[in-house]
Amino acid sequence: MPSATKILEFQFNPAHNREPKLPVWLRRKHRQYFFESSRFYPANKTEKPLGNLCLIAETASQDFKARAILLSLARVVRKEYYRFFYPNPADCFKWALEQGNRFLSRQLKQDNNNWLGKINFAALSSRADLSISLAKIGQPPVLLLTNNEVFDLSRSLSQEGLPFQYFSNVIEGEIKPQDKLLLLTQNIFEVFDEEEMLRWLLPTRKPSEIKKIFQQKKPALRQAVGACLIVCAKKPSRWPLSFRKV
Repeated sequence: MPSATKILEFQFNPAHNREPKLPVWLRRKHRQYFFESSRFYPANKTEKPLGNLCLIAETASQDFKARAILLSLARVVRKEYYRFFYPNPADCFKWALEQGNRFLSRQLKQDNNNWLGKINFAALSSRADLSISLAKIGQPPVLLLTNNEVFDLSRSLSQEGLPFQYFSNVIEGEIKPQDKLLLLTQNIFEVFDEEEMLRWLLPTRKPSEIKKIFQQKKPALRQAVGACLIVCAKKPSRWPLSFRKV
């Protein structure tokens, strides 16, 4: 069965390639900033019902432990998501988040708490029937572009009562053909806002059209630091568009 989604990943001035490209003032501004984005696909028939997994993370903390936390958390979520197969793939997503929370809890018990309130992390799984699961830590921008409108899904993931250190609520739902889900770092979201990129992305129907817009906005994006993952829905869904918190 062909993939129901196409995932586009854009990284701008990652840490390993940042120094030669940016002006001195921008290098200083983003010296302590770190981001990471990843997209994973099923490796075999057993994993195929689980679909794809997208992760995006960032921190502006001076503490290198915060960066290590983000990278380790991404490894845990990815490994645990594809570890087992439950009848409902959404349960695999919840399991992965639970293991991610246990990892973070162990860090706190070891007095490794300098990352508290300083990380943004979003996890999104998309499957063959166009069902999705979404969760976050902190305030990473997550947007849904559908029916010529933009919805901020990250606002639906309320974390009241928590110090933004764990995954809590999960959004589950279905998207439609031509819908687009965007996972962004904060810096790239600001560039999107300044350049009105969402207005240009809304009517696009093909990944090639999206890439063309990014090429046109290259002068602004080449000065930015961060990442963007775009999940483009291709295959008809069996259900209407709906989202619910669980």
